Amino acid sequence: MNIVIIGTGYVGLVTGVGLASLGNNVTFIDLDEDKINKLNNKNLPFYEPGLEKYFDDNDTFARMQFVSKYLDVNWEDKEIVFICVQTPNNLETNSVDTKFLESAINEVNNLNNKDLIITVKSTIPPYEIKKICDKVGLDSDLLTFNPEFLREGTAVDDFFNPDRIVVGGNNPLKLKKLKELYKDFEAEIITTDPISSQLIKYLSNTYLPLRLSFANEAARLVNSSGGNLDDVLKGVGMDSRIGQHYFRPSPAWGGSCFPKDVVEVNNFYDPNKVSLPLIANIIESNKIQTEWTTNMLKSIHDEKKLDGIVLVGAAFKEDTDDLRNSPTLDIYTQLKDKNLNVKIYDELIDSKDFISTEDFENLETSCLIALMYPLKDDLMLKINNIVTRTNSFLYTPWQL
Repeated sequence: MNIVIIGTGYVGLVTGVGLASLGNNVTFIDLDEDKINKLNNKNLPFYEPGLEKYFDDNDTFARMQFVSKYLDVNWEDKEIVFICVQTPNNLETNSVDTKFLESAINEVNNLNNKDLIITVKSTIPPYEIKKICDKVGLDSDLLTFNPEFLREGTAVDDFFNPDRIVVGGNNPLKLKKLKELYKDFEAEIITTDPISSQLIKYLSNTYLPLRLSFANEAARLVNSSGGNLDDVLKGVGMDSRIGQHYFRPSPAWGGSCFPKDVVEVNNFYDPNKVSLPLIANIIESNKIQTEWTTNMLKSIHDEKKLDGIVLVGAAFKEDTDDLRNSPTLDIYTQLKDKNLNVKIYDELIDSKDFISTEDFENLETSCLIALMYPLKDDLMLKINNIVTRTNSFLYTPWQL
């Protein structure tokens, strides 16, 4: 198929490169000319394991085009356009900012191509769908929805091996065409209405941090009770109704999606009409976990009379260089506010604000080395050598 992807962030680029590798012709639009120039020169704008292999493949790259203007696209032969722009939180209103999505829908609507399937991959509150369409003069029934479930760090594998594929819309012919794109995927395709398609995404991104918060609260409880965290979580997770997946304590959770989506779900309902106490307190639980981790690190640092703290892992999770809503940065700030000597190390991120690999490997003082998430074996070997050589202390939040 001939496809257009609007937006070259994690969702747009991984989706588009994946589709091109499967034989589709893909044109990417991004208003950031610098990013487009880099992509045309075969430079990826972010790190994602496995993406470079597909992006650099000559046959795949030949099926891709990168432009910064809508007018640079030959729209006559295009069949599907995926809108993959960001929908960030508006800090002033504490709600989703849909201006980028509205702009993209408006640009596509102005093409007057009635056969073009306009598919929204961006996460959008259900109550905003008709508002945006009315504003740009588009019949909302002409939109289709295909929410993404890509995880940074495993996004490429998630694209090729999805748990499920969700398509939403009210136009059977457009939904049929959209589903044809996924005919060779083994995952079940769930066909539903626009509102339900977005609720599937939002509630998935609400349940997962709820589960992570439960694991973190369990860790705090086990720590205060004197139990063995590994044994407790293993014993609980072996119940087939619970399972072990996504059941690992952490310093806290973050990223570009979970925080904003949980906040937005709390904007869906009137608390005077419906009570959702679990969902309403997920964010607060995570804030408490961040503070608890900070206090735990300070306590260990002071008790063992160490010379400083090194937080290993700056990004919000492993195998990514994304710093958005990273718990590490929050913990770093809180530790600095307590007048502690604290540094951050991340092997994927080269920043003047972080300790370099050379300086980290040549540490000479006894430090508290705190892992923010599980690391690869080769890096763990280096860290264990540093701990042994400097008589430092290693902290892993999932093994209290």
